[in-house]
Amino acid sequence: MKSLHALALSIAALVAFWVWLSVGQTQLQLNPWIGFVAWAAFFAAGGGKSGLLSATFAGLAGIGLTALTLFGVGALGGSLNWLIALVAVLAFVLVAMASVPALAYTPAAFLGAASFFGSGGKIDVSIAFVALSWLMGVALGYASAWLGTKLTAGGAASPA
Repeated sequence: MKSLHALALSIAALVAFWVWLSVGQTQLQLNPWIGFVAWAAFFAAGGGKSGLLSATFAGLAGIGLTALTLFGVGALGGSLNWLIALVAVLAFVLVAMASVPALAYTPAAFLGAASFFGSGGKIDVSIAFVALSWLMGVALGYASAWLGTKLTAGGAASPA
């Protein structure tokens, strides 16, 4: 099987699993679209082990720093002016943290931040479910690349 078709097949199978898990098992409180964003971040980071690490660490940093930012906005009264100021600081930090190798994939940091904002930005246990959805998405990206390699004739293709 051609590597692109093997990858497409592995992604299709794991997408079906992800939809079953994130939409069908509501008690898990997983967010389907955050998983898909993280999955895409894995491939955009180049895939493989480095893409796994880059998308994971930078994305989780984006989620955590955004939660911290929104906590700060709330602690300061929640005004639009504080939101503007602290989100500007957040953007600076998300870019500046690229000087730390484990956090250097800036797009994943912004995607993680956007995922937290898009989830409603609540400062409660939902932070953990956003992070878990992110981790599941990156893991499924890695798994789909690995499975695609195994489905390729002779296993010659490398994870995307």
